[in-house]
Amino acid sequence: MVNKVEKEKMGEVTFSFSEAFQLSYQHVRKRPTRSFITFASITLGITFTVVLFMMNALQATQVSENIGSPQYWLVIISLSVTVISITNSMLIAVNERNREIGTMKCLGALDRHILKLFLTESLIISLAGGISGFIIGTVVSLISGSIQLGVDVVLKATLSNIFSIFLLSITLSISLSAIATLYPAYRAAKLNPVNALRYEI
Repeated sequence: MVNKVEKEKMGEVTFSFSEAFQLSYQHVRKRPTRSFITFASITLGITFTVVLFMMNALQATQVSENIGSPQYWLVIISLSVTVISITNSMLIAVNERNREIGTMKCLGALDRHILKLFLTESLIISLAGGISGFIIGTVVSLISGSIQLGVDVVLKATLSNIFSIFLLSITLSISLSAIATLYPAYRAAKLNPVNALRYEI
């Protein structure tokens, strides 16, 4: 198996996940407003989903049997809006970073490196948004459940149900964010470095 040093000697540029993570984290911190828009979109979508599923869990019924068709459509619409918002935000981010992408490609970055960079950035924001959405959704559900169903019902909530909803939140946030970022990331990866360096915002 060819290691990193041997690949570099052969002229192949390597780009590890840790390097992509560090660069992506720097980009998130450098553009807090843009990152917050994406973060807020994921948080709101996941919060709404968690509230619906958590309320059903508090009623001690199966989610698939208890959520009616109108509620399913609300979840789908909410998550669809989240995906559209993330895609729009990432497309704007690509346009803002044209020169930066062009410079990276001139320095040897390959298409797959640019793709990895944007997907890693999306992963960081989606994890933060998924966890935040779960926490907010859980708090809202517990307060609402205490008012509507009574504190005794809330106290009967099982950790397994809460944990399964947490896993659902993280899975949804990462999956939706990855889907929404694929096109913007692909577009960034395919940028012509010469045209990118001439780009004016």
